[in-house]
Amino acid sequence: MVNCRLTILNPRLLILLLFGLFNLPVSIEGGPQMSGNEDRKFNDFVKEFLEGYFKRNPVAATWIGEHRYDGELNDLSPEAIQEEIKWLKLSLRKLEEVDPQGLNRENRIDYEILKNEMEGDIFSMEELRGWEKNPLFYNYLIGGSLNSLLKRDFAPLEVRVENAISRLKKIPPLLEQAKKNLLNPPKVHTETVIKQNQGLIHLIENDLANAAEKTPKLKEVLQKASEKALSALKDYQEFLEKDLLPRSNGDFRLGKDLYEKKLKYILQSSLSSKEIVRRAEKEFERVRKEMLEIALPLHKELFPTHKHLETGNSLIQLVVREVQEEIAKEHPIGEELLEVCQRTVRDLEAFVKEKNLITLSEDQPLVIRWTPEFSRGVAGAGLDSPGPLEKHLRSFYYVSPIPEDWTKEDEESFLKEYNNEMVKILSIHEAIPGHYVQLYYSNRFPSLVRAIFSNGPFVEGWAVYSEQMMVNAGFDYGNPKLKLQQLKFYLRTVINALLDAKIHIENLSEEEALKLMVEGGFQEISEAKGKWKRARLTSTQLSTYFVGFQEIQDLERDYRRLKREGYSQKEFHEALLSHGSPPVKYLREILLKTDDRQ
Repeated sequence: MVNCRLTILNPRLLILLLFGLFNLPVSIEGGPQMSGNEDRKFNDFVKEFLEGYFKRNPVAATWIGEHRYDGELNDLSPEAIQEEIKWLKLSLRKLEEVDPQGLNRENRIDYEILKNEMEGDIFSMEELRGWEKNPLFYNYLIGGSLNSLLKRDFAPLEVRVENAISRLKKIPPLLEQAKKNLLNPPKVHTETVIKQNQGLIHLIENDLANAAEKTPKLKEVLQKASEKALSALKDYQEFLEKDLLPRSNGDFRLGKDLYEKKLKYILQSSLSSKEIVRRAEKEFERVRKEMLEIALPLHKELFPTHKHLETGNSLIQLVVREVQEEIAKEHPIGEELLEVCQRTVRDLEAFVKEKNLITLSEDQPLVIRWTPEFSRGVAGAGLDSPGPLEKHLRSFYYVSPIPEDWTKEDEESFLKEYNNEMVKILSIHEAIPGHYVQLYYSNRFPSLVRAIFSNGPFVEGWAVYSEQMMVNAGFDYGNPKLKLQQLKFYLRTVINALLDAKIHIENLSEEEALKLMVEGGFQEISEAKGKWKRARLTSTQLSTYFVGFQEIQDLERDYRRLKREGYSQKEFHEALLSHGSPPVKYLREILLKTDDRQ
């Protein structure tokens, strides 16, 4: 889930993730306090670089809160792509003219983050070449460009609609670029886009049409621009189905070389891929044993006549599965899922305040809605927060509805997976105190770079940490069923890391992946099939949850040792979240004060 930050996998995250802009954007005024000549050089460079970044990425700029380019779309012509590669390489050379040893600690951390970002983007554009291999990007670019103008009240509706009209006019040329650029994508990517493209059509036919009724002076010109965009999208739909799909024979597996390179830029972690897999395999065994300990008393209560003589993994498999099946019977039905999430978020907020676990936002409302149609089909839920330059705007906790083409069996399997207890864990992860709270804190940090290019493992790691922390703090009165679901949800995190590496490096088959999830992780088949799809669509992202959690857990342990009797859980949480969203290795340096430079 989240996405996150796939995070979230919200539209903004996917735009950045799928095209190689791996991190999440935040702030243009302010920054760490300058203290020397190198600091001044670095801050001047950051301002210059961000000007170029916003100009070349207008859709991302809108989300960030830089609105000078709200009427523009990204240029994906071959000439523009090559120009951007040259610009990135030139910018990297300019950055390297700054001596990082002469920077204060905050700027030195930002220097390393920005350098990683540039190198990662160059690698992505030169070697991954997403504009040729990944049609998902074009859909999220178009959908995100319009959706961000419609759903956030950062300017009068008339101004936002005028910019939407400008972007609508640029959709036909962008789709022509897509047709020319896309060569041989993996089949799963094209199949997903075929469904999502219908969502773009509905976005224009419904949401933009509603905006037209509220802006009568613009209604006629909006309708004309919409008609041309719709015609282009319907033509593109035919291209996807009849032209691109038959020749979508690309390999969704990255292979060891590309996977290792991409993983390095995504994680910015001290953990190697081998160490990640080693830890994940060890955790897989440990968590399953802990699940058995929680399940045994429940099993005795729920099934007093059931006696199992098996031992080891066989006993875990039987007892935990039987208890899980019983818990799964209590679940929302269809439309109730959204209402249950809304009610759960209110309960979580009250609990966090009661236990004084962290100070919550009073000025950034959280709205719970169904996932926009154009971004469905990758993750079941996600958090879409306002950009870092946007103040006091709403965050959206998106939950995906049951797909219309699912069978009754698929629907029941999904609802059993997201039973009443699991929805609580999901809402902790996405909302309170997970992504919603973390991103609110992140947006208050003044660093330009750290805010704009946040680290996925830290964002996802905090959300996973929140799941365990809330249950251990006694949410829902220490309900053992909830604890079992939290362990199951965490087991997903562990398995995600294994899937990510084994699919893209070791050629794990679909049958083997489903067995690992359904038997090893006690997942419902619908969840497992969805994750198999997601793992093929979003290489390296599934590792961020486990890596981030492991690093935060290690840091919390060392911070507790450092503070001894003076340790405060609330103090740790707020200290952890108050430095933007950098890689955890830099938070170790800050919180444990392992570097004396200020």
